[in-house]
Amino acid sequence: SSAASDVYKRQNERYYDVRWGPVHLFVLDSDPHEPDGITASSRQAHWLQAQLQTTDAPWRLVILHHPPYSSGLHGPTPALQWPFAAWGVTAVLAGHDHVYERIERDGILYFVNGLGGHPARYPFRTPIPGSRVRYREQYGAMRVEADACRIVFQFIAIDGRLIDTATRMHPACPPRGAARVLP
Repeated sequence: SSAASDVYKRQNERYYDVRWGPVHLFVLDSDPHEPDGITASSRQAHWLQAQLQTTDAPWRLVILHHPPYSSGLHGPTPALQWPFAAWGVTAVLAGHDHVYERIERDGILYFVNGLGGHPARYPFRTPIPGSRVRYREQYGAMRVEADACRIVFQFIAIDGRLIDTATRMHPACPPRGAARVLP
């Protein structure tokens, strides 16, 4: 069965997970009206923790609308500042603020990407701790490529310019270019 069809086997359509090769996607409902809650002690958070404990995927991405951290106009969402790093998440991808921002906190990556085409591009506020890249000049999209040992996140502007790249290597893999010792 395809990964897309697996979505419909989940308990609900508000939050769910999809395995796509070496990447396990966990899509959360960040709306404050979510019946199962949006805090780190909510039913939804317990579901995420349980799913993260059972996956063997090298890369674990959480996707949600409202950003836990952002230097954009809407700013951070404290209720969504869950202990993602402690739970084994690789990166958190969000939108809501119509900007692009890469934030590094607790050893993981947080992305805000709201530059998909909405007419309004928001200003930035004072950069929050961990903010590494901020961009709002043009629309664009993220590209994510992964294999078992490496994941690469890129933001590409609508004119084709590469604005940002962040690469993570899996700790279980030898460093690129390292000699391998054969038995």
